[in-house]
Amino acid sequence: MKKIVSIFIVFFLFSCGASKSGSELPGKRALKGTWEITDIKFKVAEGIYKAFLFDAADSACFKGSEWVFIPNNASGSFTTNVSNSTCSMVNYRIIWSFFESDNIKSFQFKYADERNRPQSKDKTGYRATINSLSESNMTITVPSMYEGKAFNVVMQFTKKSDNLNL
Repeated sequence: MKKIVSIFIVFFLFSCGASKSGSELPGKRALKGTWEITDIKFKVAEGIYKAFLFDAADSACFKGSEWVFIPNNASGSFTTNVSNSTCSMVNYRIIWSFFESDNIKSFQFKYADERNRPQSKDKTGYRATINSLSESNMTITVPSMYEGKAFNVVMQFTKKSDNLNL
């Protein structure tokens, strides 16, 4: 009987251990703070493309934009950059999360009101594939369309501070 109990305890201890692989991303806490989009690239075939991202602004307005991520309630905000005459500063509150399906890790968000409730009645939002995430950098790929052609926009985030002011 003692052997059976011992075997059960050993089995239980080994089965409860979380398996970690090198491809696992840090948790939501890794995003805590204020981030800036430092680079935007287009992954497309030859041609001229225009990306209107997240139904908010042209991709050029996102370079230099500031993003705040608060992990304890998965809220945050972003403010677009006024880099040229076509950009105007806009600020959006968001609720965000990570999503994983078929070993593809994604960052997703929805626009929110002051009480962190989704603004969209049909509960739609935006999802981007996470290419890399560390305590100081994040790279995501945002699917986009222009004149019926699909392409990807790669956005590089760099952490500015642990400041959480919305």
